[in-house]
Amino acid sequence: MLQLNSALLATAAEFTGQYSPYQAIEISPANGGGVFVASTDKGNIACLGFDGQGTADETIHLLPSTELIRAARGIKSAPRGIEITGITPGSHSAMAKVTTYMKSASKAVEVPIQLSGVDFPPLAKTMQAVLERWGKAPSSSDTAGRYDATYLNKAIKALGGAHASITFSCFDGGPLRLQSPDQDVVILVMPQTADPIPPVPDWLEVFSAR
Repeated sequence: MLQLNSALLATAAEFTGQYSPYQAIEISPANGGGVFVASTDKGNIACLGFDGQGTADETIHLLPSTELIRAARGIKSAPRGIEITGITPGSHSAMAKVTTYMKSASKAVEVPIQLSGVDFPPLAKTMQAVLERWGKAPSSSDTAGRYDATYLNKAIKALGGAHASITFSCFDGGPLRLQSPDQDVVILVMPQTADPIPPVPDWLEVFSAR
C-alpha cells in the first residue's frame, strides 16, 4: 500500500512524456521514511517531489489518467491524500482512493489506476550529476542557460496553482530549478544551450540615468 499527498502526483503528471518509458510517474519509498514522486518527458523537463509523511512498501510506475489527476489535484482550501491499494505481482491495475480533508467532513473518491510494466528512466543518476555540478552551496554562475518558454510556462503554471510564490535558481547554465516554498516539489527545466551571461543593454543605463 502507498499513501501520500495527492497534489504531488497531480503535479508530476504535468511532466510525463508521450511515449514509453516516459509516460509513467514513479512513486517510491525513501530511505529513512517518506515517499518520492518523479516524472520526466525525455529529458527536457523533470519533476521531483517528496512527502516526508507518506508511506510506501514498494515502487510503482503509475500511468496518470484524466480522472485520477482531476481527483488528485491540489487545492488551496484543503489538503488531499491518496491511498493506493490492491497491487498484486504481475498486475497492471489497482485502486486509488483520494481523500479531501475538509474541516467539517472528509470526502473520498475511488479511482481505478493503471500501472506500467516498463522500467522508469534513470532520473536518479541524472540528478547525481546535477548535484555534483551544483554542490551543496552553489557559487555565482559564469553562464546563463537559454530555456524553452513552453517548459517554463508549464513549470510556473504547475507550481503556481498550489503556491503563492516560487523560487527560481540556476547555476552555470545548467538546469533551472523551480521550487515550492515548502520544498516538497522541485521542477528542473533543462537548458537548450549554456550561453555567456549577456551584457546589460545600453538602453537600461540610459533609462536609469533619467
